[in-house]
Amino acid sequence: MSSHFVLSLVLAVAGLCAAGIVGVALAALVQRRSVPYLLVTLALATLLARSAVGVALMWGVFPDTTHHTLEHGLDVLMAGLVIAAVYTARQARGVAE
Repeated sequence: MSSHFVLSLVLAVAGLCAAGIVGVALAALVQRRSVPYLLVTLALATLLARSAVGVALMWGVFPDTTHHTLEHGLDVLMAGLVIAAVYTARQARGVAE
């Protein structure tokens, strides 16, 4: 198998899995309707964005350096969103008590 085919397969599986995870997160968000759930949903959406960045690289939309910068930026965004979700959940819990 060529490396291009393997990369395409990995990106397709990753994209489908990420879309499923985001779908479940969206369902939870609709049910709970809270800021922490919104932030977690956005954090999980960065997984889908990472797959899109990989596909864009394969199609030659941008060079390797841009690809790496975008992926590391998405990592930072994901971490920030998770930290914000935990912080807002703890704040809401503190108010309720």
